[in-house]
Amino acid sequence: MADHVSVACDTCATMRKVLLTTMCLALLSSCSVKTNEEKARELIEPEVKANLIKPESYDFAQIQLDSCFSDSEQNPETIAFIMEVAKLFKEYKDYASDAETAESSMTIYAPSFGYQDAHSKQQHKKYKAEMEKAKRKAADVKGKIIQLYKDNKQLLEGLSSGKHEFIGWMVAFGYRAETAGGLKTMGQDLYYLNKDLTEITHRFTDDEMIEIESAGIDDLKYEFENELKEIFGKK
Repeated sequence: MADHVSVACDTCATMRKVLLTTMCLALLSSCSVKTNEEKARELIEPEVKANLIKPESYDFAQIQLDSCFSDSEQNPETIAFIMEVAKLFKEYKDYASDAETAESSMTIYAPSFGYQDAHSKQQHKKYKAEMEKAKRKAADVKGKIIQLYKDNKQLLEGLSSGKHEFIGWMVAFGYRAETAGGLKTMGQDLYYLNKDLTEITHRFTDDEMIEIESAGIDDLKYEFENELKEIFGKK
């Protein structure tokens, strides 16, 4: 009887050891599993440092990880499109402004009561040429913008297609680093990662995102309303 009790006790002790070992291994395993934020940070930090003037001054600040879907206006292809349009629209507005300024100056030197002296004729001719040149350039840039919308029609219509497909991760990554003058400033870039968090697919700097916000895309939609209706149909 004592032998059976002894064997039973030994068996229980062995089982406790096995159970304890299993629990420890499970705990260690769970500790070694990285969170999505940790994976993203490890992937992004070398990229951030590579683009700094003083990489050694880098300090991590914050990270915000969000899922990205195909029908989101914040998907990387849409942002890349808007960024390209924003740059061209700024160029268009600059040329349009130049044309307006030249036209205004031209009217100053227009004939008065049928009379125009030699200097006024010369200045009127000069500003007329500047106005026509600026208008031609504005028209050329406008053509590029309209072509961009045509080339990306499928992408833009896909935003309202109802297709809600997970395409990866969007990461707002904040950091601090020194400028060339030694001033430590805050930076925040926008990164897009693939589904497995193993590759950076797109990167947009803080300056680029500010450029988009200040581009006045709503003004573009009003300015080119008729042309956009021809592409996408009347809404």
